[in-house]
Amino acid sequence: MADEVHEVRKLSGHSGSVRSVAFSTDNKWLATGSYDTTARLWNPATGEYLRSCAGLSSTVLALAFSADGALLASGCRDTIVRLWNPAMGALVCACKGHSGAVRAVTFAKSGKLLASGSEDKTMRLWDA
Repeated sequence: MADEVHEVRKLSGHSGSVRSVAFSTDNKWLATGSYDTTARLWNPATGEYLRSCAGLSSTVLALAFSADGALLASGCRDTIVRLWNPAMGALVCACKGHSGAVRAVTFAKSGKLLASGSEDKTMRLWDA
């Protein structure tokens, strides 16, 4: 690790505070989630804004990419875990079950399971 850490670039475009960030494992994408109810995808090498995930209407509190980068999970204030195709920004599915805001999401290394944690004091496992 370097003796000093320096800012490489600043990415802006959200109209609300950024609540979550996640890199894809191949560093192809950087996802950001915000109080402005958007999840955005960026090229981290250039800082270029690529696309938003369509159809969100709730604060994005947590983000995670699957190991192969084929899926992006979002945890939102509206209690729903959503899976997205990051290449298109398209919704793949919505996972309903929590009764509180979803504050944490992570994929198993196998990519076959997704875990979510919520203000409802539960952690749920989903087959991804």
